[in-house]
Amino acid sequence: MYKLMNQIEKEFDGQWVFMINCIQKENGTLLGGEVILNSESRVNVSRKIKSAKNKSLTFFGYIGKAPEGVAYL
Repeated sequence: MYKLMNQIEKEFDGQWVFMINCIQKENGTLLGGEVILNSESRVNVSRKIKSAKNKSLTFFGYIGKAPEGVAYL
């Protein structure tokens, strides 16, 4: 189910998410998408991504304030 980023940020705060069918503005700002994988563990999500074959625009990242000791781009 497609959700806007403000909905995703509320529902998945503190989790890693993998989204498909993402929509973004011309400047690259992510507007939303369909969350198909989520977990507090980055490893759990990244392992499952390999089986998610989709040619649409995708996103994998952390929602919320990064945990202490974790940095990402």
